[in-house]
Amino acid sequence: MPSIITTIDGMHAFLLIILLEKTMRRKIMLMFTGVIGMGIFLSFLLGVGYGTDTSSFMNASVASRLNMSLGSVMLTINAILFIPEIIWGRKMIGIGTIANMTLIGYTSDFCTFLEGKYLSSEIFTAQPYRTITFAIALVLFLVSAALYMNAGLGLAPFDTIPAMASEHIPIPFYALRMAWDFIAIAIGLIASGSLTIGTVIMAFTVGPAVSWIGRRIHI
Repeated sequence: MPSIITTIDGMHAFLLIILLEKTMRRKIMLMFTGVIGMGIFLSFLLGVGYGTDTSSFMNASVASRLNMSLGSVMLTINAILFIPEIIWGRKMIGIGTIANMTLIGYTSDFCTFLEGKYLSSEIFTAQPYRTITFAIALVLFLVSAALYMNAGLGLAPFDTIPAMASEHIPIPFYALRMAWDFIAIAIGLIASGSLTIGTVIMAFTVGPAVSWIGRRIHI
């Protein structure tokens, strides 16, 4: 009898391991899909010029100022912000953290190169194509961000700063996040970036939009 119980318990454990591995594989797949998608659609948002998320606005402005690639600037700034994440936010570090740091910017750079080579410039400059491109890229960027964030495999260093601050400062997270976003905008402006209404709108809406999309895709 004990051997039968042991066998059943072993089967349950084996099935649980398979289920966990399947869930983890799905999370990793969705996370990478989200990260690559963010890089792809960021290149379209940058090409249109109506605005991006605040982090990308800051990074793109610094990249333009220093005449560096977006990928290199994103990696450098995230590496700097990774230091406080290692010290105070280790629980927020995961494979998604590294993927975000290393892939989004370089994916965007590569897609920008391909777009310049193979796509008509009219989709970025002529109406109504420019507005249509912006609307489609914005929606798909938000969906990609929702996939990445809701996978739960680690936050980018930029995103951990307000999350860590909310654990120690008696201010609501959304207020800290908005303040952090506007600090990023200020850095972008100092770096001679050109602020557009799209970036301001995204500063207020990215967080709620990602949460709303995440609840509906049920990661």
